[in-house]
Formats: sequence, C-alpha cells, structure tokens
Amino acid sequence: MKGRLSLIPVLLIFLWTTVLCCNVTAEETAQVKIAVINMQKVVRKSVAGQKAMKKLNKKFENLQKKLRAKQDKLKAFKEDLGEKVPLMNEDAKAEKEREYKKAIRDFKDQSDDAQFEMRQAESKSMEPVLKELEKVVTRIGEKGGYTLILEKNMPGIYFNASEVDITDEVIKAYDNKIKSKDKKDKK
Repeated sequence: MKGRLSLIPVLLIFLWTTVLCCNVTAEETAQVKIAVINMQKVVRKSVAGQKAMKKLNKKFENLQKKLRAKQDKLKAFKEDLGEKVPLMNEDAKAEKEREYKKAIRDFKDQSDDAQFEMRQAESKSMEPVLKELEKVVTRIGEKGGYTLILEKNMPGIYFNASEVDITDEVIKAYDNKIKSKDKKDKK
C-alpha cells in the first residue's frame, strides 16, 4: 500500500507536466476531474475498517498486558537486587548483575518481537480492507468520470476544495458493498 501511495505525487507531477507541455486549451483542462480521499478516515469510519481495528486493538492489548507483566518482574528483580547487593560478595554481585542485564536484553527482544508481530498483524488485517477499498474507489472514479483520485494526506497536496473530497462517498459505497457481500455469504 505504501509503495502505491508514494507514486501518487509522481503521477500528479506527470499529469500537470503533460497538461502544461501539450498546450491544452481551457476547454480540455476543464474535462480533467480530480478528487481526493482520506483513506485513514475511511478505515476508521467504515464498518469493515472498524472491525479490523477492533481485532487489532484486542491483540495489541494482550501483547501490552504480557509485556507489562514482564516489565513488573524486571522492576521487582531490580529492587530485590538493590536490597541484596550490599550483602553479597563480589562474585555473587557480578552474577546477579549479569542476570539483570540478561533479563533487560530479553525484555527488549520480547518488546521488539511484539512490535514486529503487531506490524504483521496490522498488515494482514488491513490488506483485504485496502484491496476492497481500491475496487470501490476505482468504481466510484469510473462512474463519476474522475481523471485522478488522490490520497488527501499525501505530500504535495496542500489544498483541496471540499467538493473534491469523496471520502464520505467511499465510506458509504464500501459499507454497502460489505453489507451486500455479508448477505450473500449468509445465504
């Protein structure tokens, strides 16, 4: 998804260069119809997007809970170490400090693994949503006669009139598509 979105500014520059270089008349440029869409809003507000986000949030909370428990153990280990170190001989002190440093490294590794797992879960959960959204946006673009539909939050888009923002239309169309798909699946 990110790879596709990074091409949008390049496509926009190409479009404008083509328009400027080809001495296009005012009548011809009036035929260019551009719209913008806020994909983050579509994902947040659409039924399927909310469902996917809810699932991700549950997974995130479970991972957070596990990490917090391990962090609490690490904190207790450090406090215990602080109390016992003055009473230990040098070898025992060094051993406990090694154990503590190893526990910190293990916690960091587990934290990194959890972040990686969340990124993968997000990608896996959002991929079908984004594929369906792409189809919906394409259909709206074709039916609406749009020349170009851009992601509103992409670099290079500094202003757009509210009339060209089709985000709400996409949310509605996407929700309708999902509802009709769910009805077919239930039959």
